[in-house]
Amino acid sequence: NSDLTIVDLDLEPEEYAIAVKKGNTELLDQVNGALFQGRQVVKPGELEPADAQVAYLGKEAGARETFKTIADKARMWKGRVIHILMVEQQAYVDYRMVLRNMLSESLSYHKQWKQKKTSHGRAGDLKAGTDEYFSGMAKGEKFIPVVTLVVHCGRERPWDGARCLHDLLDMDGQVAGFVTNYRMNLYDCHEHDTFDEYRTGLRQLFETLRYGGDKEGLKRVMEENREAYSSIDRDTRELLEVVAKVRIPEEYKVMKDGTEKFEVCKAFEDYRLEGKLEGRLEGERIGKQEQLVQMVCKKILKNKPAETIAEELEQDLPEIERVIAAQKEVGSCDVGRICEVLAKLPVQEAAV
Repeated sequence: NSDLTIVDLDLEPEEYAIAVKKGNTELLDQVNGALFQGRQVVKPGELEPADAQVAYLGKEAGARETFKTIADKARMWKGRVIHILMVEQQAYVDYRMVLRNMLSESLSYHKQWKQKKTSHGRAGDLKAGTDEYFSGMAKGEKFIPVVTLVVHCGRERPWDGARCLHDLLDMDGQVAGFVTNYRMNLYDCHEHDTFDEYRTGLRQLFETLRYGGDKEGLKRVMEENREAYSSIDRDTRELLEVVAKVRIPEEYKVMKDGTEKFEVCKAFEDYRLEGKLEGRLEGERIGKQEQLVQMVCKKILKNKPAETIAEELEQDLPEIERVIAAQKEVGSCDVGRICEVLAKLPVQEAAV
């Protein structure tokens, strides 16, 4: 059904990692590698785009709220059975991820039902007053399955959050058997030592994320796969730079068979990979600062005082006051400009 729209739930800007950028080839590799252990279950040409939607979730606390629902990657899979594949790229551990997935999948099924109801209404093929008429669908009608894959791309530590609904609930054994559980499909590169199941630049990405904190381990992996690391394409280079925060200078670009490639091994040996080396720590520091600024700005827009913001974000009050002072100087919630002002403010400076 080309009209079917599958979505994912509301995501705040700081919750995004820039996902796999190149399209179906890498998405195909991601799904086959993570869900099917490298078996080529999903074939080339079987993935079709699926759109995003805006879902109205009704009234909450007396106010209307509209939640925009966005998936990092959403595709229709038309193999032997039609499925919806959604890939969530996570740069940090989101402790409510199970709830996010449950909501997104529920919205997807609800939209499918609405489409069925609308279709039957136009056709007038459900007899008035019957169970089918009140249900908005015929007995025996089926929905398209939705499969959500969460890919943890965090560089600092493995996923330590909930993996199923029961992990989030405070309950005893007497009621556990009556509470329906929901299990999350999670792929965390920190739980793997090898990545032979991947056939694209995702392998180099996950190896770099997995061994980024272990210089000798990363060196060993590169030596074992020297041919691949000595000839990565520009798209894989961008993945390494954007997701793994490993910068590969242009000077390591070479032309091989008329195609632009990059020699990562040589760059690593020359200690020019800015990521795990000196630039890595600075990049992580900047990323954390941008995330803090984004969260503080949201609190500011809700007119919360500095003391409350510091308590809710579990941050030192002087640091929150510095962010507020920078935001006032910028006059907007432009994160980039606020960070530029912060770089010029004394560390102990507080908001006036």
